[in-house]
Amino acid sequence: MDTAPRNSLRRAAGHAPGARGRRARGSIVINTAIALSLVVITLLGTQIGYLMLMKRELQKTADLAALSGAQSLLPLSCVDARTAAVANAAQNMPPMLPPLAAADVECGNWDPQTREAPQYFGAPNAGQAFNAVRVRLSRTPALLLPNLSGGLPYTITVQALAAQRSPLAVLSIRSTLLTVDSARSTLLNSVIGGMLGGSLAVGVVGWQGMVDTNLKLLTFLDQLGIELGLGVGKYDQVLGTDVSVGVLIKAMIKALEQGGNTASAAIQALGLIQLAAEVSPTVVKLGDVLGVQTGSNAAGLNVDLQVFQLLQGVVQVANGKNALVASVPLTVPGVLNITTNVRVIEPPQVSAIGNPALAKLNPTGPDQIYVRTAQIRTLISVELPVLSGISNLLNAVTTLVSPVTTLLNDILGFKLNILGDVLACLIGCTKDVTDVDILPAPTRLDINLDAGGGESRVTDFSCPSDAKTLTTQTTTSAAKLRIGKMGTSAEDAKTKVFSSSAVPVVDPVPVIDIGSMKCTRLLLGLIPVACDEAHRKAFYGGGLGLKANVPVAESSAPQTFSNPPDLADPETPTPYLSVSSANIVNSLSATAGGLNLLIPIAATGSANGGLQNVLTALTNVLGTVIGVLQGVISNVLTPLLGTLVDSLLSDVLGANLAQTEVGARLTCAGGAELVY
Repeated sequence: MDTAPRNSLRRAAGHAPGARGRRARGSIVINTAIALSLVVITLLGTQIGYLMLMKRELQKTADLAALSGAQSLLPLSCVDARTAAVANAAQNMPPMLPPLAAADVECGNWDPQTREAPQYFGAPNAGQAFNAVRVRLSRTPALLLPNLSGGLPYTITVQALAAQRSPLAVLSIRSTLLTVDSARSTLLNSVIGGMLGGSLAVGVVGWQGMVDTNLKLLTFLDQLGIELGLGVGKYDQVLGTDVSVGVLIKAMIKALEQGGNTASAAIQALGLIQLAAEVSPTVVKLGDVLGVQTGSNAAGLNVDLQVFQLLQGVVQVANGKNALVASVPLTVPGVLNITTNVRVIEPPQVSAIGNPALAKLNPTGPDQIYVRTAQIRTLISVELPVLSGISNLLNAVTTLVSPVTTLLNDILGFKLNILGDVLACLIGCTKDVTDVDILPAPTRLDINLDAGGGESRVTDFSCPSDAKTLTTQTTTSAAKLRIGKMGTSAEDAKTKVFSSSAVPVVDPVPVIDIGSMKCTRLLLGLIPVACDEAHRKAFYGGGLGLKANVPVAESSAPQTFSNPPDLADPETPTPYLSVSSANIVNSLSATAGGLNLLIPIAATGSANGGLQNVLTALTNVLGTVIGVLQGVISNVLTPLLGTLVDSLLSDVLGANLAQTEVGARLTCAGGAELVY
């Protein structure tokens, strides 16, 4: 019998309890290792959580410090911002960490339009101001379990960038044209077409449609950016890019079309004007018409502009560049139809948008908020009426010859005679005879009116909780009226007056010419008296000329807009305030009828002919004729100046000489916001 298997079984059974013990000890080790691993993971998680908490606390500290600094930031100083940021961080810094140092606070300029991503932050460029604060924190907090990570320190770095929410102000200067009739429509076609170098036939409905229609500036700028291939939102680039007038008008049309069919009359009229603009293309910058501070955000551009005002500004800027002279027919009561020549010397700026805090620092600096009307130069050449049929003037001339002759002989030692002296010769004689010529040909008057632009600029603002205000300094336009002779012909005068923006040279127009000529009587009067008119000496005894240099002084006054509406409040109309001066038409007309229009012309027959006592005496003797001439000239100039100033300059060109109207809006968006 084989007993080996049984012995083996017995040996196996005898050793079984020892194996089970070893297996039990192995499972304890495994469980212990797992438990220790869980403990380590928990401790690591706690350490990581603690570090994350510290980072969050440090980030919160940096955020609040940056916001506090930005709220205290001044445009040209960082001192208050650093002080506020450090003080705020002291209240929020986690315990046992070093406080925020002034060196950790950086002031600069935040501009998403011109600076590089992602922070769009840097030192201010020339002409820029501080508008943002950046806080950087780098701290090494104590570890909960320093031995767990080998005792190596862990540094946490955070940063925050806060920018000021700037207030925004808008100024606009408006045309006085509210209603278009057929006469104004004709003028508008002549002026706008002439300034663009083409012809126009826009009807009354079209012009009225543009007067009654507003355009969203933001929509227009975005559309123009698309037309220029710049894309949406590139406002500084759009404003600074050269663009033809035709493309500008095309963008206006497309922007209006986005609003539906409510602007159909304006759209059709703009289409006709676009065709005229493309005949002689002129390149302009939209920034010459609209003043927008660099870096202005979209919210500040969400304002309405009158279509007619914008078009008028664009055309006038174009005319300032192309130097074309528009010929405009004017109908003057009591005078034949005349042609007025018009050119823009200095273009307008019809609207301006920016931060009033920056404008307040330097109202005339690069961040100014400034609007103005155009400076317009006009020229009218008009023929004075024939005076030979005016009986009282003829009578005055007849009685004038003798005293004038006596005066000249007494003062200047002339040996002049009157025609009666020649007739008194018994046999025959030749004498120098006084010859008075009234309005010697040509009798053309050149009338030049330079209308300076009215202007307004922001000088101050306030944004208290109860009532905001915006203060401007507004100046009515100055003007200069010149009357006389500015060329040998009407065309020559036009060339000289519009060849540059320099002041035109004005010569007096002869009104009274006291000349002399030799007259001969022969054979006891059997042969009529013969006078040598071919060798007549003009102004031998002097005379009178018509010349005027009439300044119309500007007037300036501060204006305060109380509680102007926000920029984003289209339901509230823009309030307009005006600064008025004396009635310019009455002022110019009164001057036109005054003595200062008629000036003495020195006698060429004597070196002493220009002495003041001679000129004064001559003026006194000519008093009767002067009175008659004043009435004649005033009857021509008064209606002419009234039509020129009221109809053409004020209504059509928006250069209201007697009054400047300015509108304003103000959004007080104070405080600061985190931008990174």
